[in-house]
Amino acid sequence: MAKLDASDRGSGHVSLSEHLSQGVLKLIRDRNLESGDRLPSVRELAERFSVATPTMREALRLLEMAGNLDIRHGSGIFVRRQESRLMLTNPYARSLDPRTILNLLEARLMIEPPIAELAAKNASTLHLDGLEALLGDAEKHLSGQDAADAILGVENMQFHRGIAEGANNPILADVVFTLTEVHIKEQMAVLDLYNNRRRDFEQHKQILDALIRRDAAGARELMTEHIADVVAVVRGKIAVAEEAKEEA
Repeated sequence: MAKLDASDRGSGHVSLSEHLSQGVLKLIRDRNLESGDRLPSVRELAERFSVATPTMREALRLLEMAGNLDIRHGSGIFVRRQESRLMLTNPYARSLDPRTILNLLEARLMIEPPIAELAAKNASTLHLDGLEALLGDAEKHLSGQDAADAILGVENMQFHRGIAEGANNPILADVVFTLTEVHIKEQMAVLDLYNNRRRDFEQHKQILDALIRRDAAGARELMTEHIADVVAVVRGKIAVAEEAKEEA
């Protein structure tokens, strides 16, 4: 299959962002910051590392998706955890391969539904309250604008990772974390390809409702339907793009 053209959100600053992420983690360690402590603003960090603000913001988003930071819009940037999780190297970081995108979604389709079933049985009420608050914030960012998508993409992944953490099996949580972290850019491409943020959000709400009801079978079925729907739409759009390219 042909390569998808990487957007500005894609391949331009991968190594720099990763380097900056490590720099921020070092700053946290050097200052002995703990969970809940506040970091300097994006602007201050950009000045400290001598980079543009958008580049710094991308690095911070990587750390937020990794679970190291909590970026509270209007409040600031807060430490969530100091250590960085072990991650596999992503060989596709500089190009978006349609087959890789589909492989990622198909892997998630195999893995996440039974995890949702476990979460319905094991997640604490406090944990589910956190997922509900997360969706409440996600609903504010469904406009499709770049700034909103940057937030929505993070929150969508936090939702799926949160379900995995609620299953109360650290190994499964790490599996979902690794899948989504290693393929951050593919995940953002999925958001663009699926391009139905409201439907995606409503499906997330239905899954959460099943978790809150402790409906294990329902949670599994809804997660299956949700990811299968995304797979079908993305596969169809990739096929159309391939056909158009062959005809050109």
